[in-house]
Amino acid sequence: MWSFLFTACSSVSDSDGEFVLPPDKNHLIVHKIFPNDRAKNDSAAANLARGIMLVVHPNASYQLSFDIDPDYPAPELQLFRSFSINDNEGRVGFRKVRTLSPTVVGNRYVYSFDCVENKMSVWFTSLGVDGDYYKGKVSNISYTGVGAYNDHLSINLIVVGSMEKTLDGMDVDELSRYMLQMFREKYYGITIDTLYVRYADRHPVLGAFYPASQPWVAGLSSEDVFVSELTGWPEDNLRTALNIIFVHSINENNIMGFARLFSGVLGAGKESSVVIGEHVRKDYEIELLSSYNITMTAIHETGHFFGLRHTSVTRRDLNQYVEYEDGTKVMIGDYSNIEDGLTDTPFCENVLRNGYYKNSVDEELEGFPAGIYVKESRESLAKSNPASIEACADLDNIMFPVTVDDYENATFTEQQMEIIRSSLMIFPH
Repeated sequence: MWSFLFTACSSVSDSDGEFVLPPDKNHLIVHKIFPNDRAKNDSAAANLARGIMLVVHPNASYQLSFDIDPDYPAPELQLFRSFSINDNEGRVGFRKVRTLSPTVVGNRYVYSFDCVENKMSVWFTSLGVDGDYYKGKVSNISYTGVGAYNDHLSINLIVVGSMEKTLDGMDVDELSRYMLQMFREKYYGITIDTLYVRYADRHPVLGAFYPASQPWVAGLSSEDVFVSELTGWPEDNLRTALNIIFVHSINENNIMGFARLFSGVLGAGKESSVVIGEHVRKDYEIELLSSYNITMTAIHETGHFFGLRHTSVTRRDLNQYVEYEDGTKVMIGDYSNIEDGLTDTPFCENVLRNGYYKNSVDEELEGFPAGIYVKESRESLAKSNPASIEACADLDNIMFPVTVDDYENATFTEQQMEIIRSSLMIFPH
């Protein structure tokens, strides 16, 4: 393996005389691509040659491909790990993982490789010809992965702080049984084995920090909105399950739940959880939710967790940021923030035009991730200006960005379920 500093800006040779072309030091490596995401990912395509991030998982096999540019020779793809330099300057280095030559399939270059990591990791790319960055056009990029794990899933419902019965009178045990039933119905392409209920105040190590007598508000009760330390429950049968953190409410108006897109981590770990509230804040009041709204929020957010985007774009989807460790925020303009890339999910431009939705989430929500769920009734949505979303063809899709009270038949499409299943089989569990 050949190591070099991030300060390198041109190719070097390793011990075998092979050119090593590091990611461009003057290029912001903020573009990340996830396996089996069907969105256009145009910004990743445009920046692949000089360095983007590939998310990889243990024991998975991958293919990265794009259309051939006939005006340029076939480039080599180099993959790298990053590492910190032990000095006082905070420098970063890269260690080459491998160099790949493409296979030509039809009119596309295809690069195939296996992951050699023992946990979810990020690799960095460069694309080169004769020691220089590839200058051809990279278009219609595709990044697919096949995992080695099964398509079974268990759920941890971790109850944090004080709870009351739902609006329709369910206690936690009744809600958990209903939630398991609904997950099995809506996630029809995978197997939901069971749902475990655990109470944060009974955690063998951390219980004292989460008293059941007080309401827990995500974004207010602690800096960690994901309450990630509770995902490491010590019992063996809970360590590789999906963590749904159930809190009193979320400290932003109209938000019922949130999750990271393509989270990639089942079991313990930072951001390995979906967070949902029993209540939703609406200006100066707090509204208790029904078991249906709570459960459908969990199902929607779990869709984000496994890689599903909203079926129709929102203002917040357009205003995506990457935040660095030093607090710097960089806005990413990407067509994949507008279109999920699936042919069986309708798109409704009225969501973006809708006055209500713009007013509720147009401003950046400090500290909250991209996948959020906003609550409003169909009656209110129908009165919104300048365009109603009542007629949106995707209103009854689970990944529609606004929940409504009367969409009992909400479903995932076949292509959405394919993404969920492929992600589950890639995520170690």
